[in-house]
Amino acid sequence: MGARRDDITNEARMQIAIEILSSNREYGTVTNVAEQYDVSRQTVYDIADKGEQVLLEGLQPGPHGPQVGGNTIDVDLNRLVRGSVVLTEAGVSQRDVCFCLAELLDSEPSLGWVNAQLSKVEETAAEVNQTWQPPVKESMSGDELYSNGQPNLLQVGNDSLYIYELSRQANCEGETWGRLLLDKTNCLQFASDAGTGLAAGVKAADIKIHQLDWDHLLRPLWGQATRLEKQAYTAVEKIQERTLLFDKSTTEKRLQQHLEKWEQLKVKETEQIEMFDAFYRIARSVDDCFALINLESGQLQDSSTCIIKLQALGEQLQSWPEPIYQKLSSNLKNWAPNLFSYQVVLSQALEPLQVHYGSQAIVALCRIWQIEADYKRHPLPLPERQRRQTLWEESLDEAVVLLGEEQLWKAWEKVSQLLGRSWRGSMLAECINSLLRPVLDKRKHTDQGCLELFRFLHNTRPFKRGKRAGHSPAQLVGLRPPDDPLLLLGLKAKCQSNYPGN
Repeated sequence: MGARRDDITNEARMQIAIEILSSNREYGTVTNVAEQYDVSRQTVYDIADKGEQVLLEGLQPGPHGPQVGGNTIDVDLNRLVRGSVVLTEAGVSQRDVCFCLAELLDSEPSLGWVNAQLSKVEETAAEVNQTWQPPVKESMSGDELYSNGQPNLLQVGNDSLYIYELSRQANCEGETWGRLLLDKTNCLQFASDAGTGLAAGVKAADIKIHQLDWDHLLRPLWGQATRLEKQAYTAVEKIQERTLLFDKSTTEKRLQQHLEKWEQLKVKETEQIEMFDAFYRIARSVDDCFALINLESGQLQDSSTCIIKLQALGEQLQSWPEPIYQKLSSNLKNWAPNLFSYQVVLSQALEPLQVHYGSQAIVALCRIWQIEADYKRHPLPLPERQRRQTLWEESLDEAVVLLGEEQLWKAWEKVSQLLGRSWRGSMLAECINSLLRPVLDKRKHTDQGCLELFRFLHNTRPFKRGKRAGHSPAQLVGLRPPDDPLLLLGLKAKCQSNYPGN
């Protein structure tokens, strides 16, 4: 019992171990030390043995150079629940959550336990989402995503990427969408694909500006252009292969056969190249209307001229064979008027800059912005690139003269930020859907609780890159969630890692 006496300090124990372990220890030292501290001789030997173990372990040579200290964690209920939530956020199925926790934390909860804990967290997330009702001060976009045969309806802010609505509904008809959009009637504009249900809902909610999505028009258009280009290259390669076979032939009959095949392939090659060239010109003309700024005038595109142009291009495609061209033709003719709805809001947003910096200076900066934006999207022929480079330099010189260098950069930052916002479609709703789809696919059964948890976590997680980096959607709409958003779900703070010996 003496080895556990509290009145013997660490320093005294260290001195006892040193004296007993010394090779020059005098006869009777053990007895004297036992009498000094009023302990038995066995206790003295126990202290000496313990000191020897500590010295051997502490003085054991380790690896050379600085080393990362080993951390230990306490696996408790809170850590298991937090791990379940984060793994679910990453798209891991409940069954795989059990596997991950067993592998990483050496604790294997049952599938029923994981489902029960997630259900509690989902209920709390729904309550938090309900209390957060920030006013809509930005344009919005919406979309539907089907899972388990039912649509999940999404409304997201185009500037903040804040999810204002994410709910499971029985259908996505106009009445359903209209009911969900009624409290969002003060949004600047609402963008969507060409779905009839969404369009009817926007009309029922009396939202003034409904913007159709350019991406749904341009994506199949340029996709078909790519396919036609590949077909044209394939036709050229077949001509070259047949030419090689012709050169290797030695008999008159074989030469005649290759010549006939070559002539047939040549006709097909000519057709493929002509078809690609014609379609590429149409695609290029449509893409030119996508630009926010007309390079010649430096102003917003003339919507009436662009609408007529797109509908005329749709008429050209009407006579082309294959269903893809009929669909593209229909889209161009029917969507054209609503592809430029954004111009009303964008024009109003540009007015204060024009008043402050002057219309001519803003025209020059808008032209510069559009040239740089086009350069990032598609490669252009060399003569066109040279022409635009000259126009870019002239516009920059004009802006410097009108504003001066100091004011130029301030104006450029504001113009770039304004024109760089999402004006022409619902691509940001599509982006959120691309994050939601893996979560829904990993769950055998999905419900509103799953959507509520996804919405909460998306809105509270800061962006890691891009122009919103370091800010969460909730922060961008004026909310102030804690640094650890899981605290709002009733979970405790993550316990800190402990170093051995602390």
